[in-house]
Amino acid sequence: MKFSNIIIEDKIKEKILTKHRVEAEEIKRVLLSNPLVLRAKYERYMAIGKDEIYLTIIFESKKDITSIITAYHSSEAQIKLYKKKKF
Repeated sequence: MKFSNIIIEDKIKEKILTKHRVEAEEIKRVLLSNPLVLRAKYERYMAIGKDEIYLTIIFESKKDITSIITAYHSSEAQIKLYKKKKF
């Protein structure tokens, strides 16, 4: 999946930073670094990837717009899944 127009609303950006300690630039770097992308519920997707740390990103993708819903540090199970599928 290609990511070209990544949108993170200000309220989402602040929530992700305060609650999960993840910055918007980290999200963008992970999405642009060929993450593992899986379908999730409610027409959403889950991306798991690594920048300095492993991140899990939940997003919606319509046409060429990627809207971030949330992002957080990946769990051990998510990291294991990423390693299994990507390597």
